Amino acid sequence: MQHCYRERETHNADQKRTPDNQHLVAKSTDEAMGKLRALLPEKRRKDAVLAVEYVMTASPEWFATATPEQEKAFFQRSVQWLADKYGADRIITASIHRDEATPHLSAFVVPLTKDRRLSAKEFIGSRDKMRADQTSYAGRVADLGLERGIEGSKATHQTIQQHYAAINRGTKPLAIIAPKEVEPRVLRKGLFSTDVETPEAIAERLTKSVSEELSGTIAAASTALQERRRAKEMQDTANDLRKRLETLQGAFKGLTKDQVTQVLRVAMTYQMENAKSKQQRKAVGRENGRSTSDRGRSR
Repeated sequence: MQHCYRERETHNADQKRTPDNQHLVAKSTDEAMGKLRALLPEKRRKDAVLAVEYVMTASPEWFATATPEQEKAFFQRSVQWLADKYGADRIITASIHRDEATPHLSAFVVPLTKDRRLSAKEFIGSRDKMRADQTSYAGRVADLGLERGIEGSKATHQTIQQHYAAINRGTKPLAIIAPKEVEPRVLRKGLFSTDVETPEAIAERLTKSVSEELSGTIAAASTALQERRRAKEMQDTANDLRKRLETLQGAFKGLTKDQVTQVLRVAMTYQMENAKSKQQRKAVGRENGRSTSDRGRSR
């Protein structure tokens, strides 16, 4: 939270743009922590997740062309999506950062259920739930010119440390010229004396010159491995999607368009019924658990 409110040094933030940041729920770490403590139940597991952090953003290319109205709508809908999922009172902080490379919303929410249990698992406890969240969130901002990433993508992301390590490798001088290998330049020639470069000055001058000439090429080469890896991941994703499509096409082979529509409608009905039945079984299980506890206390 101190990072969100810039209450500690933030190396990747432009201090000149920090005043453009917005804090929509709480104005400081202390205020946000007060909201957190007020929400936490007195009795909870030692390993309970107290808060979940969300970073909600879009591609740099979209922000480069988005109008102020579109950007405002994007962040408003992001906060509303969190409110719909957790409850508005469960959001303890939501900060819009405009002083980093790409504008984004950082938000902390308390995973508190309606019966006031801390349960991050109930909100984001599986790949299916997180995948569904990405889909519903993308749908909320689709009319702003955004679309969901490829579902089932096998792409991975390099860390910030990996990115800067590649750049540092690329800009590190590969050739250092020793003073004895060069002739000194004449700096000033007078009537009775002549000033020439010192060996140290010669080495510094030539090393800097070589580094400036090669730094761009070396930096590009150092990141080439990352680009090849990403290309392979994209190919793997495409192959996986093609196989899934072939499986679906095989299932509908020989059916008319109307028949396919009917099959999909029936399948969706069964999915909804299964989901509803699953929720009912969970509710019954919790109720039985409470009844057993009550009986235990009555004894």
